[in-house]
Amino acid sequence: MKPQVLLVLLAVLSVLAALPLAESKGHDGIGQGQRAKDATTADAWPCCDNCGSCTRSIPPLCQCLDAAPTGCNPACRNCVKSSLGGGSDAFRCMDRIANLCKRRCTPAA
Repeated sequence: MKPQVLLVLLAVLSVLAALPLAESKGHDGIGQGQRAKDATTADAWPCCDNCGSCTRSIPPLCQCLDAAPTGCNPACRNCVKSSLGGGSDAFRCMDRIANLCKRRCTPAA
């Protein structure tokens, strides 16, 4: 190959290699825009201990299977009342929320 072609190919490869590095600012690979988005999501929806199904989209849309006797989070749009085996009622949010299963309500054992 000609030296000019090699030089152009090297320049293109270096630009392509630098693109992912420019997007991630932290050590964990999450950019500042994603951090701000996660912070607002965390304020609107705190956590989930019993994660249900998630879509394969990016970010994943997940459904939490936690049941609360007092009601759903105020941010929930589709709160469903269900009866538990003991006859008491519980509420579940049936919304699919981005990255809902990222944070647990209680520490993992």
